[in-house]
Amino acid sequence: MVMELLSVKEAAALLGVDDSRVRQLLHDGKLQGQRVGGRWLVAGDSVRDRKDRGRRSRRPLSARNAWGVLAVLDGHQPVGLSDAEKSRVRARLRNLLAHGQLSSALVQELLAARAEVRSYRVHSGVLPVLLAAQDVVRGGASAAAQVGADYISLGRAEIYVHPDRVEKLEAAFGMVRDEERGNVSVRIPPSEMWPFLTSRSEAPGQGHDVPASVVAADLLDRHESRADAAAAGLLESLLTRYVQPRKV
Repeated sequence: MVMELLSVKEAAALLGVDDSRVRQLLHDGKLQGQRVGGRWLVAGDSVRDRKDRGRRSRRPLSARNAWGVLAVLDGHQPVGLSDAEKSRVRARLRNLLAHGQLSSALVQELLAARAEVRSYRVHSGVLPVLLAAQDVVRGGASAAAQVGADYISLGRAEIYVHPDRVEKLEAAFGMVRDEERGNVSVRIPPSEMWPFLTSRSEAPGQGHDVPASVVAADLLDRHESRADAAAAGLLESLLTRYVQPRKV
């Protein structure tokens, strides 16, 4: 049987996304495909399977509500939400917990739209300087050790950057967009969420790390067994703290 192969544009049309999203899915292993003459060809069956799963699965939360959930899990007041929206975020979290539905897979799915994700390539010798840069907040594997997660990934960096500082960072570090061989994952959140991302106090000059709930979400995006296990450990600790009655 001959495998049906689609162009990136055809796959994007079927999934209702843009071309860059299809390339990201291929890079992350969420779609199957092969490179022929420098161009991606996507396996038609994997596109249809993803489309069918999308119909059956829960839709991701909006970026605002996703960050609301992350803030609540980390013991913070949600940023940029009305009182009614805050109540709905907490009610949804309590409902999922009460019914035992808050699995790692569901967390990843619900929080998938929290930030734009870009992949860049930089010289490996630049990575330590980049991770300590003033305009950067370390996330995922790059912040895992700081929040007690048992996960290490050498030779790569995961960072959050304010939307207004992306171009400045690209120029300062010679960052080149590269979805195939990138060694820096950059997440660009809504600007109003920046105070929450920088809420962990660090020593002067050493930069910032994202809160533990955000590290867990980032690790789940890797779809890798070790990262999933580390994220599950963080989530278990955060959820245990969340459901414990407050002392009065």
